[in-house]
Amino acid sequence: MAEVLVFDQDPMRIDSFLTSKYNYSRNFFHHIFQRWGILVNQKPVKKSYSLKIGDEIRIDDLKRFFDPAMMADAPAIELKIIDEKLDYLVLYKPKGVLSHPSSIWSFHQPSVTGFLYHHYKNLPSLGSFIRAGLIHRLDKDTDWLMLIIKSERWLSYFKELFQQKSLASDLQTKDLVPLKKFYRAKVTISPTGQQFLTSFKNSFPGIIQEMVYAKVPHPQPKLGITKILSLENLSHSEALLDIEILTWRTHQIRYHLAHHGLPVVGDSLYGSTADEPLQLSAIGLEFLDPDGEYKSYKI
Repeated sequence: MAEVLVFDQDPMRIDSFLTSKYNYSRNFFHHIFQRWGILVNQKPVKKSYSLKIGDEIRIDDLKRFFDPAMMADAPAIELKIIDEKLDYLVLYKPKGVLSHPSSIWSFHQPSVTGFLYHHYKNLPSLGSFIRAGLIHRLDKDTDWLMLIIKSERWLSYFKELFQQKSLASDLQTKDLVPLKKFYRAKVTISPTGQQFLTSFKNSFPGIIQEMVYAKVPHPQPKLGITKILSLENLSHSEALLDIEILTWRTHQIRYHLAHHGLPVVGDSLYGSTADEPLQLSAIGLEFLDPDGEYKSYKI
């Protein structure tokens, strides 16, 4: 989707204007100019074009202009590595760090793939250089464990595991796939949430198997399966839930819990009023590796 700006300042070069507005380097935008991705008054211009008051700047849907060299503009952050082997590494992703840029406007934000670009080269990808090394993602404000793939053999293997998990027709079959992700959420218990928890009669796990309607641009509702493994009451209005997900939908845990009156603390998008960071963490990863060894990482 194109972004349109109307220039209203003293004359200046268009590349200088764009870098001042979006905090990217000139080289970053030069890639876009070369591909006619930026128009002024509906015509392509050079990077040295001098803008005048009233000029209309149209910046095209830049996903189709992405180039691997753009990752050089990603911040060279440091992330804690929990474990590293020849074919993979497990790292700690802090809150506030993207898994990967979602558009041209987020390349300048700290991201896991930015870290990988500056510290590792030629990582395999499922089709997009932006996600090199990634086989799963965490929301920006969800922290802790991520699995990063370093070899084509492991990428192919885990792609098959994810497909098995996705295509399994029933819960038992999904459970048998040797790939598991665990989370911990601190939630607010509303009256509706209390009724929902009571329906379990403290018999866990409790299964939520419902559509996920994520609050993201152009959402595509999909069936999600969330397993509540345990409950620890912190007070009459807050609790800790340990969770396993059997599908990987955008905002799945956040949506499912909020839909049943248990919004994650700090999640204003789905109804929490608490003024604190999102209280959702990826606390565990378990998988059978391609060599038949079972791996388990938990905080």
